[in-house]
Amino acid sequence: MENTKYMDLIGRYLAGSIEAGEKAELMAWVEADSANRAFFDEMIRLWSVSGEYEEEAFPVDTEAAWAAFEKKFEQRFTRGKGAAEGEGRVIKMRPLRVVLQYAAAIALLLAAGYWLFLFDGGSNTQITSVQTGAGEQREISLPDGSTVVLNENSELAYPEAFEKRRVRLSGEAFFEVARLNGKTFIIDAEGATTTVLGTSFNVRAYPFEDEVEVSVNTGKVALQRAEDKSPQLVLEAGEAGVYDKQRKVVEEVAVSNADFWKTGALEFDSIPLSTVVATLERHFNTRIEVANPKLLNCTFNGEYAHPALKDILDALEYTMFLDVKQKNGTYVLDGDASACK
Repeated sequence: MENTKYMDLIGRYLAGSIEAGEKAELMAWVEADSANRAFFDEMIRLWSVSGEYEEEAFPVDTEAAWAAFEKKFEQRFTRGKGAAEGEGRVIKMRPLRVVLQYAAAIALLLAAGYWLFLFDGGSNTQITSVQTGAGEQREISLPDGSTVVLNENSELAYPEAFEKRRVRLSGEAFFEVARLNGKTFIIDAEGATTTVLGTSFNVRAYPFEDEVEVSVNTGKVALQRAEDKSPQLVLEAGEAGVYDKQRKVVEEVAVSNADFWKTGALEFDSIPLSTVVATLERHFNTRIEVANPKLLNCTFNGEYAHPALKDILDALEYTMFLDVKQKNGTYVLDGDASACK
């Protein structure tokens, strides 16, 4: 049955075990029909609000797993009326049997030993989930005094009790974490775990992207795979790292202006053109090619408050002596690399 096939692919996608060809097939199916997109989004939502899991021994018995899954799911989503005004809202799920039928692919995760639903292991835990739509941003005040600004098409889930200071993110958010008696603050996002004490940083973890990216503004954070607790990549202010979902590795990278979506300001301080191009492509949702590869190591300087893409391209053209043309919706940058050395 074709639907069963795509349930299986969604399960592999959520588990982080999907291959490149399978992912391409799944994404083509998702985009082919609005009903497919709704189905896929439901699974992403279910995964996002499921709460933090603790790895533990779990028998590979899918019938038993689903019996426990259904019981806990029913307990959770049939109690409570949601959070107070201004604190987010509790997601209203579809009828239980429909969701469970759609969520069958997640049995792959249960059989593999993941317990999905509780942040702290207590059956009475109430989860609050806050979502944003296209073009929407939202600021959230967490119970510990930390603040989170959610970017568009994102979701943050956290327990109302918040004793463990642990949240799950799908999408992008800027965190300002309050220090609290040495207690850590943990963000789980698309197979990566970010651990901090008190700092400010940006996390980008959209389900449809191949990497989870963490960029630090102040303080220090530790980034690692969720499946194991070592090694950690420790990042300080001005540094960034990514978790590659396919390769399952964590590594440091060069990222510029990760929080432009929040601040509206771009600042380039001797930044290589390769990084400048990646920044512009992301934040202006455009395609830019550099015809002369030698230009990629040339550096660019400039500060811009709420710029238009044309403002930056004009500055690149003037200060780096580049030729900027647009062809079939793609901007092409060309020039003599010796002029910028």
